[in-house]
Amino acid sequence: MGPSRRTWTVILVAIVLLVAAAGYGLFAVDRPQVESVDNEWGTVTDERTEVETTVTVDNPRLLRVGDAAADISYTVRLNGIDVATGSEEGLTVTGRESEVSVSTWIDNDEIPDWWTSHVANDETTTVRIDPEVAVDYAGVQYPADRLTRTRTVQTDLLEPLRTDERREFRASGQTLFVVEATDARWGNATENRTPIDASATVTNPTALPIPIAEIGYTVRLNGIVVGQGVAGEQVVLSPDSTQTLEAGAAIDTDDLDEWWVTHVRNDETSNLSVEFNATLEYGGTEREVPLDFLSYEQSFQTDLLGSAETGATATESGREPAQTAPQSENSSVAVRAEPRR
Repeated sequence: MGPSRRTWTVILVAIVLLVAAAGYGLFAVDRPQVESVDNEWGTVTDERTEVETTVTVDNPRLLRVGDAAADISYTVRLNGIDVATGSEEGLTVTGRESEVSVSTWIDNDEIPDWWTSHVANDETTTVRIDPEVAVDYAGVQYPADRLTRTRTVQTDLLEPLRTDERREFRASGQTLFVVEATDARWGNATENRTPIDASATVTNPTALPIPIAEIGYTVRLNGIVVGQGVAGEQVVLSPDSTQTLEAGAAIDTDDLDEWWVTHVRNDETSNLSVEFNATLEYGGTEREVPLDFLSYEQSFQTDLLGSAETGATATESGREPAQTAPQSENSSVAVRAEPRR
């Protein structure tokens, strides 16, 4: 007596379940994972700056056999400002790990907007690079787990002016006044200008008033004049008294794209120079003299892409799975102050 109808039904169901399980084992492929994101500067011209990105992708076991292709897109953001977006399709991926490389361009005209945000954010920039990778195998796309890279860059460009160091200002061999302290802070940065509000607490120890007809200034970044003009109108330092001497300079924000080219070409290193001079009316004559107590130089270095050896400290967290907090890398900038004395 052969198997009953019920037995054949059970066998058929078992076969269907086995086929379904085999199919699931074949097609339920682990997602590819982005293991690392490396960035560096490429070609720099007067108009634009290239960002070269290499993404390392860990391929699941099935995708290591046969031909697979990757599509990649990514965005570079500085303080939330999209400065570069790029994409490539059909990049060959083979083996356990694959490196895919793409490049995109920053329009140098975007730099003034970034600078404005950097100053407004207490000289802090958050760099966010967010790649998206999908691997295509046998007509099926497998999106990779995402790995977002963030980096924090900080500067302190006005620090040399924030001092209570006591200094004498001398001319023609005699002390005209004594500088008790100096200070500086950024004004409201706009797309056109970035104000520097500098001041000095000065004491005139003489019995005569000291008229200052005008205070002028020049601001340079890597030798490029990015600001020049009158920092203060006529003021008189009263005899035997202490008062505040105001000097307002400004950087022409819309000229910073020219400086940016030199900054990137110089391994993200720049020298900020701020020079003040005064026209004094003393002894019946006018004389222009440098205000060394307000003038200074400041060397600073950034590492926006995390590709340079700047001497900055950095920490990097581990990889995060998809749909959770991104990997982050935080660094502080190496800044070297060289106040002029």
